[in-house]
Amino acid sequence: MKRKLILDSMCGRLARWLRFLGFDVLYLREADDDVLLSTASETGRVLVTRDEELYERAVKNGIESILLTSVDHVENMSQVLRGLEADVALPPEETRCPLCNSPLLEVGPAEALNFLPSREIARRYGKFWLCDKCGKAYWMGSHWRNIEKILSEVRRNIRER
Repeated sequence: MKRKLILDSMCGRLARWLRFLGFDVLYLREADDDVLLSTASETGRVLVTRDEELYERAVKNGIESILLTSVDHVENMSQVLRGLEADVALPPEETRCPLCNSPLLEVGPAEALNFLPSREIARRYGKFWLCDKCGKAYWMGSHWRNIEKILSEVRRNIRER
């Protein structure tokens, strides 16, 4: 079972990637430090931040947290996954919507058709993932090579440390 996370306002891109990897990520863009700390404590979420002062307050309060030391999203993903001892994997049954954090539902082209920008996409791909909450559809399109490249870099970073 993957750990639940809470990320502060400096970690939006990382939140989307971690959701994609199947993590339940609460991303609070507007929350102050006290709200982040109390939410992490009350929900048992791991706090992820680049803010050293927030990190130290979390540790003092017994809240599990990870201090990011880079602005590079590949390094940050590597650091979080290493800290959680988690695999770099895209589990289709666990993947979450990168935008709203809801679990995605795997469907075929017919079910996805009304959520897609064109019928051509429905004809070209056999699997889709839908978000019931925000209505977004996802598929393994041309961007997939870039996703695999980034995940390969993350795997390499984890192995090298």
